[in-house]
Amino acid sequence: MIGNYCRNVTNPQITLDLYAESDNFKLFMGDTGLLITQILRTSNIVQEDLYRKIITGNLGANLGMIFENMVAQMLRASGYELFFHEYYYTPKGKKTEQKYEIDFLIVKDGHLCPIEVKSSAYKNHESFDYYIEKYKPKKHERFIIYTKDLAQDNDITFLPVYMTMCL
Repeated sequence: MIGNYCRNVTNPQITLDLYAESDNFKLFMGDTGLLITQILRTSNIVQEDLYRKIITGNLGANLGMIFENMVAQMLRASGYELFFHEYYYTPKGKKTEQKYEIDFLIVKDGHLCPIEVKSSAYKNHESFDYYIEKYKPKKHERFIIYTKDLAQDNDITFLPVYMTMCL
């Protein structure tokens, strides 16, 4: 568990392994603390300034990457295999096909559940909406894991990061 292997699924079905690509993957570190240490290793920031930047939220690091890594680590610790989904879709009113991504896919209670990770309170979920339009799943429970309080909006559950283990 030094690294957490997350494979792309070409066809989002409940049988994720059947459609997983071994050559299109993400690799998350098994220890997010080590990831942050590696990111900051080449930084010129002295320790006192580093703590001040962390507390004030001005670290300047890619927090999205860190939050995705944390969620990957928590999903693996909860026993889930890691899968994501890249797809192309032409939204209504647009002329060209665009690439979208669902950060994680899990099977929960016999249903495929997409998960999007946000490093802020940002609630935009166009990749989720286009996923539903394109694939038209019979039942769709979706999760956005983010930094604010637990909330529900139709079929989307907004889950605080620390509650990822509850999935």
